[in-house]
Amino acid sequence: MKMHLTAALTRSSFFLLALAAGFVGYFIAEELGARTGADAGVSAHRPAPPIRLQEDLVLDAEAHLLARADSPVDFVGDALGIFYILQQDGRVLRVAPTLGGGSSATVYTEFADADTEREIGFSSLSLHPGFLDKENPGYGRLYVVAAEKSGSGTADFVPAFGGGSEDHQDVVYEYTIEDPLLSAFRGTRREIMRLSQPGREHNLSSLSFDPLGHLYLGVGDGAAGKTGDDQPSRNASTLSTAFGKILRIDPLGNDSANGRYGIPEGNPFRLVTEALPELWAFGLRAPRDLSFDPFRRTLCITERGARGRDEINLSALGGEHFGWDLDEDSARMSPAMRRQLAEITTPPLLALDRPQGPLGRAAGSLVYRGENFPALAGRIVFASQDGQLLAARPSTSSDGPAVELSRLRLASLGEETFTALRTGPLGELVVLCEDGDVYEFRKGASLGTGGSKSRSLFCLIESVTVPGS
Repeated sequence: MKMHLTAALTRSSFFLLALAAGFVGYFIAEELGARTGADAGVSAHRPAPPIRLQEDLVLDAEAHLLARADSPVDFVGDALGIFYILQQDGRVLRVAPTLGGGSSATVYTEFADADTEREIGFSSLSLHPGFLDKENPGYGRLYVVAAEKSGSGTADFVPAFGGGSEDHQDVVYEYTIEDPLLSAFRGTRREIMRLSQPGREHNLSSLSFDPLGHLYLGVGDGAAGKTGDDQPSRNASTLSTAFGKILRIDPLGNDSANGRYGIPEGNPFRLVTEALPELWAFGLRAPRDLSFDPFRRTLCITERGARGRDEINLSALGGEHFGWDLDEDSARMSPAMRRQLAEITTPPLLALDRPQGPLGRAAGSLVYRGENFPALAGRIVFASQDGQLLAARPSTSSDGPAVELSRLRLASLGEETFTALRTGPLGELVVLCEDGDVYEFRKGASLGTGGSKSRSLFCLIESVTVPGS
């Protein structure tokens, strides 16, 4: 009884905190939206924990080439060791183990159709946690994000600010596969939700499941541009719009406004009048990548901030406001308003100002839970587009809280440009590269795999035609 009471009080307290954050954020945004001046756009970012640079971590790792694809954008693997690689053009490649210890690669399917906005294409792929469990309602279900031409359908969500004209629509589709063991797709498609996008940046770009089957969606504020009154950035603090948010839904439910998905009971704004019940966290500019850590029950959010500042934000309970775009105006706030802002916003775990350091744009982040590299256990691994991997972990010392940051040295991998960071079914690191290569990092020969017959090149996909194309 005591445990249940404690849990209820915790949930109630966080619900009230989230509600207060929404209302205070709204009034701050309204106040700032009415102001203009020569100092517009001056930013005083929320303070992140200081970074303590550590020695490089040298990993005895081998980069095994899983496949070569054409503009890969996402990667997932199931418990049987079958990998699915989503290309920007909508093709899905399937890499499966064979009885002889090797692997085979085929084009699994092609999702693009006449409505696809091919210049943008597809951006995310995710498997339901019950994908291989025949007794689970999520059996055989996978989810993708597709960009479609303007007017292709009726949008469920439109931006409250900056949405004068529609550039394209982002659509979340559910595909139900008859048999996940088949080498070619056979199944049906169902639309989950559709968003009207005013621009080609800061869109819906990432999906991630938790073990309970809740699907998280990272939605940008709608378009890159100036901040201020009537700009897309104002969507991030407005609880009545899906833009600039993390959404959490149950794709197998049906109590949403469009009846195509469900609203989890624990969503922090589910009972707030005028707020969308799908909202999980808000105050985001362009959430680039999502990954869920089942051990800490925490969502890791890679955020592309303004002026070259990239962030890694952590959401544990939901309802967090991560500061955009209120912190962009903090230089014009009164001291009282700044104190209010500090109370209602959640600072990032890690903030990297690229102009002040040798790092490319963020390509993704996740908590490492694999077994090959114990030195990384529980650390957040961060990938930059210029081919660097870094490991971060919070620390507390006599000088106060900070983040320890180390570069990972991987001698076996040449110069590559990373576009995404993922994990395989056993939690090992996988990187997607701009040239189409997809690598998995494995334990090096000096750590006991020297006698292995595994080859660096698992499969090479070339000149494969799709039936009917």
